[in-house]
Amino acid sequence: MSWQFDGRVALVAGASKGIGAATAKAFAAAGAAVVLAARDAGRLEQVAAEIRADGGRALAVQADVGDVASQQALVARALEAFGRLDFAFNNATDGPRPAPLHEIDPEQFDLGIRTNVRGTFLGMKFQVPAMLASGGGAIVNMASLAGVQGVANLGAYVAGKAGIIGLTRVAALDYADQNIRVNVVAPGTI
Repeated sequence: MSWQFDGRVALVAGASKGIGAATAKAFAAAGAAVVLAARDAGRLEQVAAEIRADGGRALAVQADVGDVASQQALVARALEAFGRLDFAFNNATDGPRPAPLHEIDPEQFDLGIRTNVRGTFLGMKFQVPAMLASGGGAIVNMASLAGVQGVANLGAYVAGKAGIIGLTRVAALDYADQNIRVNVVAPGTI
């Protein structure tokens, strides 16, 4: 299957490595201008430089997905640089290392929920209006099979990914008649 996204703009949160970096590169290879977001500015700029070296257009924006001002500024930067927003991939994750539930530090649990659930909510909160102004778009939120079944020693991760799935279902219903498609991807690996 071949996709052509010439003239389109994609925002990828959690783009400094792994699935996020690969997704940003795929969007760019299909012709989209890409806005990459993550906390690690150095790694983020490295991914953006690789995209530009391959002839793509990329903007690296250091961002904390759990922070309102950071998410708002991220979408504003995308609009300033490229004039529109068509796609978003909310992929950022964080949280405690694996441990039995009673051993998880509450602050680390909160970090997992802040990044996964709050980060996905805030992303969509600012992405949707930008997409509506562009005439529509598509949002994909990264979850996991762990979000639909329990996994020992991953309390914050499982709770966060289940929250993403729930938020995505609500957003899909909220914007179904407004030309915004919202979906979740839940790979079988965690």
